[in-house]
Amino acid sequence: MSRHNKRYDAPTEKWGIPTKEFFWAPKEEPGPHPSDRSVPLKVILRDILEYSNTSREAKKVLADRKIKVDGKIVTDGERPTGLMDVVSMEDLDEDYRILFDQRGRIRLIPIDGSQAEWKLAKIEDKTSLKDGITQYNFHDGRNIRSKDEDKFGTNDVLKIQLPSQEPLESYEFKEGMMALVTGGKHIGEIGTIEEIEVIRGPQPNFVHFESGISTIEKYAFVIGKDTPTIEIPEVGIV
Repeated sequence: MSRHNKRYDAPTEKWGIPTKEFFWAPKEEPGPHPSDRSVPLKVILRDILEYSNTSREAKKVLADRKIKVDGKIVTDGERPTGLMDVVSMEDLDEDYRILFDQRGRIRLIPIDGSQAEWKLAKIEDKTSLKDGITQYNFHDGRNIRSKDEDKFGTNDVLKIQLPSQEPLESYEFKEGMMALVTGGKHIGEIGTIEEIEVIRGPQPNFVHFESGISTIEKYAFVIGKDTPTIEIPEVGIV
């Protein structure tokens, strides 16, 4: 299987890189984020942050073991990085959180060191295991097990410590919470949830915002109670 894509076929607009500058683009390996909603770490280093000029240079940077994603050292340039991931450059003392803008492009938002110590993770589903243990499965591929079955619900968001995964705070998926739209035509917009419309049938539930926009439940990512917990200087700006 090829380790590259033709750049014309790669989601270069979502990545925010030129389409025709080079013939090839890196191909993501299977990982914690789907390929249509993430970017290879090599592209972040070479094309977005411009810390290297070539893939070979990016590979050497990663080999120095100074690049972290969610608090863990990463050396694989094809690793997909996506929504809410924290990318840290130890030598440069720089940290970034990955978000989407209103055009669906992946953005690296500079954050300070204290914010790099945690991330927000959305519960996509949960599974009951034996001995009364519940496994919570998150949007970024991670999972956490707990003996408190009713502690968190699907679509709730946890603020978790990195890299230990220790829950620091939780944000319930309900009316009155601040949420980021992570897909659809309103991607990148932020607002207060006014109503969660439950659909009795195969169609997804809808989330309506006080601003008048609506999206499906899957695309509503709670980011705080009264104000956003995360830094969002670029998100929501075209």
